Amino acid sequence: MNLRSYVVRLGGAAMLATMFALAGCNGVVRHGGETTVNVPHQYDMTIGAYKDNQFLLDGAVLSAPDLEAHFRYLQDQKQLPKTVLLKDSDDAKINNADLEEFASLQLSFHFTGYVEHKGKLTLMSAVESPKEKKK
Repeated sequence: MNLRSYVVRLGGAAMLATMFALAGCNGVVRHGGETTVNVPHQYDMTIGAYKDNQFLLDGAVLSAPDLEAHFRYLQDQKQLPKTVLLKDSDDAKINNADLEEFASLQLSFHFTGYVEHKGKLTLMSAVESPKEKKK
């Protein structure tokens, strides 16, 4: 291998390493890029997180099974909401158990779910786990 081919390969490797280093520093690349979502101006249903894994719906405090029963009633009446917002209430913030229940409802009743937590609005895309698909 002569000196010229050695310098060309070394220069190419240096440019490639620089490109990867700069791409890794960019937060948009690291986190998958910006996502644009069409956010509705109003939601068909708004649910608030409440204490002890309960939910607020139209001023009533409901447990998770009661909320699911309400959705089943709406399903029987053919009045299921298409968009549902889960948000922090004045009394409590959303926790993981609330998100799990909301995802379960989203999978069961096929609505588009949004979560507003600490002032940030997020589209929730619930996906069934492979373990649950086998059952």
